[in-house]
Amino acid sequence: MFILLSLALLLGAAFVYSSLIRDAYDSVAALRSELISKTDSLNRTQETLTRVQSLLNSLQNAPEVQKRAELILPNSKDIGYLASQVIGLAKINGLGLESLSTQIAPIQPSKSNIVRNVGRLKAESRLGGSYSGFKAFLRQLEDNILLLDVSDLRVESYQAKGEAPTLNYAVSITSYYQAE
Repeated sequence: MFILLSLALLLGAAFVYSSLIRDAYDSVAALRSELISKTDSLNRTQETLTRVQSLLNSLQNAPEVQKRAELILPNSKDIGYLASQVIGLAKINGLGLESLSTQIAPIQPSKSNIVRNVGRLKAESRLGGSYSGFKAFLRQLEDNILLLDVSDLRVESYQAKGEAPTLNYAVSITSYYQAE
């Protein structure tokens, strides 16, 4: 009798488990799955918002970046800016500026609609001074914020009567600008 009663209780428990608890367990599993999915979606949304905020912050600094870019590659031909760079660097390095002439070179058309055409300014200068000063001048031209290329260089020795020999340098410098 106890065996039959035990067996009946076991069958009753299996029935209750299969009909009531199993449905509740499946329901809880579905809710957990939905919670994990929504949490993942929330995390991705927060990450996207963080990236958008970062982009907005960087765009707020865009005028500063644009000003720096204009110092490197000006928006228009600025002969005065090029001349002041050459004269200033010559003076800093103890070189005497004998002559400085500038000319506007033809515009190089861009192959892309995104990139603007690039114009070139050429400066021909004659300088006099020591070799170490000229070497420092060339190094500073290379490190200058304005984009500059030395395209031609001639060195000549000069000696006036009763004076020590000096070196004269003829330098062609090309600067670039954004053309319309």
